[in-house]
Formats: sequence, C-alpha cells, structure tokens
Amino acid sequence: MSTEQEKKPATEPTPAKRSFSQRHKCALFLAKATLSLGALVVFYGAYLDWQIRSKMDGQIWRLPAEVYSRIESVRLQDNLTLNDVTQLLLNNDYRQTTFVAAPGDFKIENDTIVLLRRAFPFPDKMEAQRVFRLRFSDEKLTVIEDLINRTTIDEFRLAPKLVAMLQSDKEERLAIPLQNYPRFLIDTLILTEDRRFYEHQGVSPIGIARAMITNIKAGQTVQGGSTLTQQLVKNLFLSNERSITRKINEALMAIILDLRYDKNRILETYLNEIYLGQNGDTQIHGFELASHFFFGHPVREISLDQIALLVGMVKGPSLYNPWRNPTYAKERRNVVLGLMLEHKMIDKELFDLLSQRPLGVQEKGSIARPYPAFIQTLQAELRQNLGENKSASLLGARIFTTLDIKQQAYAEQAVVDATRKLQLQTKNPNLQSAMVVADYKQGEIRAVVGGLQTEYAGFNRAFMAKRQIGSLVKPSIYLTALSDPEKFRLNTPINNQPITIHIKGSQPWQPKNYDRKYSGSVMLVDALTRSLNIPTVNIGMKVGLSKVIETQQAMGWDKVSIPKVPAMLLGSYSISPYDVTKSYQVIANNGGKIPLSTISAITDRQGEVIYQHQTEPEQVVPEQSAMQTLYAMQQVVERGTARSLQNDFANLHLAGKTGTTNDARDTWYVGIDGENVATIWLGRDDNGETGLTGASGALEIYKNYLHRAEVTPLKLKKIDDIQWVGINSYGSWNCYSPVRNIPVWADKGQNFCASSVKPADLPPREAPAPVEDAKPAE
Repeated sequence: MSTEQEKKPATEPTPAKRSFSQRHKCALFLAKATLSLGALVVFYGAYLDWQIRSKMDGQIWRLPAEVYSRIESVRLQDNLTLNDVTQLLLNNDYRQTTFVAAPGDFKIENDTIVLLRRAFPFPDKMEAQRVFRLRFSDEKLTVIEDLINRTTIDEFRLAPKLVAMLQSDKEERLAIPLQNYPRFLIDTLILTEDRRFYEHQGVSPIGIARAMITNIKAGQTVQGGSTLTQQLVKNLFLSNERSITRKINEALMAIILDLRYDKNRILETYLNEIYLGQNGDTQIHGFELASHFFFGHPVREISLDQIALLVGMVKGPSLYNPWRNPTYAKERRNVVLGLMLEHKMIDKELFDLLSQRPLGVQEKGSIARPYPAFIQTLQAELRQNLGENKSASLLGARIFTTLDIKQQAYAEQAVVDATRKLQLQTKNPNLQSAMVVADYKQGEIRAVVGGLQTEYAGFNRAFMAKRQIGSLVKPSIYLTALSDPEKFRLNTPINNQPITIHIKGSQPWQPKNYDRKYSGSVMLVDALTRSLNIPTVNIGMKVGLSKVIETQQAMGWDKVSIPKVPAMLLGSYSISPYDVTKSYQVIANNGGKIPLSTISAITDRQGEVIYQHQTEPEQVVPEQSAMQTLYAMQQVVERGTARSLQNDFANLHLAGKTGTTNDARDTWYVGIDGENVATIWLGRDDNGETGLTGASGALEIYKNYLHRAEVTPLKLKKIDDIQWVGINSYGSWNCYSPVRNIPVWADKGQNFCASSVKPADLPPREAPAPVEDAKPAE
C-alpha cells in the first residue's frame, strides 16, 4: 500500500451527499431569515398597532373649545311680536323657508310661525329637536304649541349660535357623532371615494382597479384608488410624502386599523378628520367645520349640491377651493352630482336643477373671527379663572358665553356710525372709541367693541386701553360720602369757592371748575349733576382719601393703581372701560357687586359642567347710599351734563355720567337703563386733543345706541330706610310745597317732615342763599 493510499479516508461523501448538505444549509438559512423577517414584521406590526391604538383609544385630536353666544328663549311672558321672534331666529342662524324640512328651518304663514328647533346639549341637559308652532294675536305671541308632544308650553330655548372656536395646534374642527351626519353625505362620500368600504379589509385591490377603469373612461380622475381607511391613516398618522415606504406603511396600518375597529368608528373618525381647507394659517378639518366655514350652517342643514361640493373637495381642497377656483369647484361638484345621478341617488330633473345652481358659499372668511374684542376679553377671563396651565381642560369643551348678538350689533353700529360722524364734524380723522355693555343685575357682559374695526382682532381698547377717567370717578366719591348719613345727604350744602390744597413736598394744588365759574355753595346732588370739581374735592378731602380708595377697591377697582393724592378725586389716573364698568355695575345694582363675566357656563365633551358663573351679589356698599347715587345720576340726565338725552328718551328715566379729561384728550359716558350699564370711551390713540367733551363726544355714541337698542326704563328700587322727602330751592326740608323730592336715608328712623317748616315761616335773614342754577359744566 502506498503512502497516498494510507492517507485517504475510509469513506468519502458522494456528490449526492454533498448536494443534500448544501440544500440543508440553504434551507436552514432561509428558515432563519424567514423567522427573523417574520419576527421583524410582527414587531413592526405591533409597533404600528400601538401607534394606532394610542391615538384611537385616547385623545384623537386636540379639539378646540366651541364658543357659543348667549342662550336665548322664546317666552310668552315677554310679549314678543312676530317681528321680534323672526329677528331672534335669524340672529341664531335659522332660515326662513317655504317648507320646514331640516333643523333650523322656519316658515311664516299669516299669524303663525312653524319652526324645527335644533337639538342641542344645553349646560343643564340635552334637548331633542322639536317642531313648534307659534301663534300671534294682535302682533303678540299668545300660544306656543309643541307639535311632537301635542301640547302647549310657555317657553322654549333656542340652540345658541356658534361664534368662535378657541383653536389648538393651528387646527380647527368640530367633531360630531356619526349619527349627526346626514345619510346623504355618507352615501355620496362612499360612492365617490370608496364603494367597497363595508366589504374590504382596509385595502381594496378591486377598488384600485375599478378606479383606474372609471378614470380612464371619464378622461379625468373622478375616483381615487385609496380606501377611506387608507386616507384616514394618511391624514391621522402619516405625512403627505410620496414614497414607497409611506404607501407600504399606509397599507399596513389600514389593515391593522380595519382589524381593530368597526367600520362605523373608522367612518366617524374620517368624517371629523379629513382636511378640507385653510383659513389663514389654520387648517380646516372635518365636514362639520367645513360646512360652517363655506356655507355658514351645520352640515345637517346644507343642501344636496352643497354636500356634493364638500365631497368633491376631498380629492383636492386647494384645487377645488370655491373662493379661489370657483370654475374648478363647480365642475368637480357636478362630477359628483353625475355619479349620484348614475347610481340613482337623484333623478335627472334634480340633477339638472342642482348642477345649474351657483356654489352657494358665503363671503370668504366670514367664519374667521366675529366679535374679536368680546373673544379677547373671554380669553383673558379664561386665563384668569383657569390659569395658563389648565388649557388642556378645555379641549373639546363648550363655552356658553353671555354675548347678546343683537346688543353686540347695536353697539358696533353705534360706535362706527357716531364716531365717523364726529370725525367729520371735528375734522379729526384719528378719533377712536370703545364700548362695553353689561347686564348689571347678572354681572354678564353683553357686548364689547374694541374700536372702529369691529371685525379686526387687534388692539382691544375696551379691555386693554387705560385712559384717564376724569369725572367718571365722581360717583364713587359721592357714594362714599352718602354712606355716612350723619355728615352727608343729597341736600347737604357743599362749598363751591376756589380752594388751595397744600401738599407736602409738592407745589400747592388749586383745582378749578371746568367752566371756571363758582358760587357760595351748592347742594351735594347738584354738584354731581353739574359735575363740579371744587365741591367734589371738598367732599373727598372731608371723607378722606383712604376711605374713598377703600370704597373704589371694594366696588371693583382692586387691581387698579389708585394714587393717594388729592388729584385722584378728579380722575387723574387711568382705567380701562372694562374696569370702569365694574364700579358702575355696583351703583346700578344698589351696592350689590357681581364680578363681570363673559362666561355663563363651561361644559366638557360629555356635557358635565366644569365652570358656572355665580350671579349672587355681594353687598359691598350700603344699598341706601348706592340708590341715592343712582338718583343723582338720573338728575345728570334730567337736568345736568347729559340733559340732551331728554329730547328723545325722557320716558326712560335714564341715569348717566359724563367725563372729560384735561385738554379734552379723553371723553367718556356711562349710561344706565333698567337692565344694562354701557361704558363708552372716545379719544385718540396718540392721546391727542379731541376738541370734544363727554357730552359732545362719548354721549353722542350712547344716543346712537339708544336709537337702535330695545331699552327698558330705569326704576329706582324701593329700599328700607329710604324716605322721599321734599326740599325747597335752598335745600331745606319742605314737605308742604316742595320744589322737588329727594331720597333720604333715615338711618335712625327720622321724620324729616316733622322738622319741616313752611317757607313763609322762615325769617328772611335766616334763609340761606338759593342754590345757583348754573348751566352744566360739561
């Protein structure tokens, strides 16, 4: 045996065995690779599933808070006319039609109104939609019939108007339940975008093929290949990047989404998520918000052709924007209407009618930001009450405000109209103005106007501008004095001679009356009526600056910087119109302070109340002194600086106060009727001279407002310990032949008439000089 033979192994693998070994290794590698790939797919699928569930089972969107106007009611007791009710319905976005078919419709026939009241989740409870018939007799509402329950009722509430949304993340949407979407919209959407929605498992190869064939036949893209589920995945989880990776992720997530959730949940999310337009830098998501944005109505209340337009815009919101590209939008709408005709959702006659209609969109951007000054004031109040870090608690909340749409319109029209006239009259184009209207019995802000550009969310002069208040400070000083009836009553004589006040470390201060006229003395009530400076300073110094400031802070100026110097008695410091209104709310409400609020209630998405405005007043000053001050302010209108109101409004017995600052830089007026207090400022942003006074400037805006608004007369409240006692022209008690009667606080049960004597019995040498009946200073 050779050496080579000795080294040769006993057995040697055959070619067949070597081939088997290689196949075995290859199979093992493939198995490992498959297992690894499978594990990777499982883990990746689990990751995608986690992404989907974390969003779908949690907070899908950072929903904006919905802001609603004041809740209005139709009541028999209010003696409303047919015109009153009609205007109320129109203000709350109801539509006058010839046939009542949808929520928000109403029709007028002879002396009746039939309306379909919208369902709405009010703060206290959810109320279903109802059909009401209102009967009028002699133009007055006499009967309200609930045609569903077949009964008569005394009143019903109207769903308030959606006035704004406090946005989040530069997205806006109004998410509503699936059952609130019109069936016609759902059917049209599925027909146009995904006909096998209820059959496929998230991805539809058949649908893709059908879309390709349909688009080829039409010569244009009328159907998309992606399912609604895929579109939802793209909008909710992915970007718009065009890549194979995104399409794979889209398909995988669509399959997972379809496995995890039922079709109706997916459809509801899609309807509320789909992107349909842009409002400035804010995105418009969901059909409900898009309906408000383009048509000014909820999606349940738009017509079939408008539904077709919204569905058609899904394919390209920018391309088919009805404001930017109306021709393309109409063509796309008619394509959708053609599909509806082809599938017998509508007939040929209806198709011809709808396809010829104009687009029916509202004026561009009208949803943008109505009532900006009111909304700014509301947002400031939310920050104050909830804090900067609690905004998450408002996600999806409903904020029910105190905004009275009608009052807001009156205030806006008055500010714009009267200020423009004053600009022309004074040749001063830089005049600006602001106005606040509040219900003083409820402490609720009804209207806020921040400037002449009433739809511009810029500088809110009503809330942010702080200007010297001048004579507006005086009622709080007189009220402080009248709170001490031992020393001050309305007929107390007050010195009206020039005075000099020495101030340590400063030059002597010599206040002057506005008209530079003086007299020996003047009754306290007439000093306020004529807005005299010298008597006001005398009263304030006798009462004490500390006491005056204490009263002002109790009345709502607790956050105002009030200097403790004699000049503060003539309003030498600056306050916003909003803060001015706080003090006058207390006077108008007989000393009862209710913090002013733009918010009535806030509910979360489930309808639970999370905030409620409290309207129980706190008695911060004696009601007797507040009532006497209010009477003196009535005298301002009857015979004082605001007496020009008597020409047209004497029957309303209004109370008011004018205000003018140095060099006529700021003009003010505060008016009080039987329900509301209105504060008006007129001046220039650059603090320049206006050439006007409170009586010739701000008061003119109030007059304009009164001509528009429905104002109730002011009646002084009957208060314990207040007696109406006669006085003569000297201010002495005279119950026999009084010149006028004044309210007097009988704090110790006094009988002032018992000490009264006839004028003839009073010795001439003892008679005080009669009060000078000078003309008002402002």
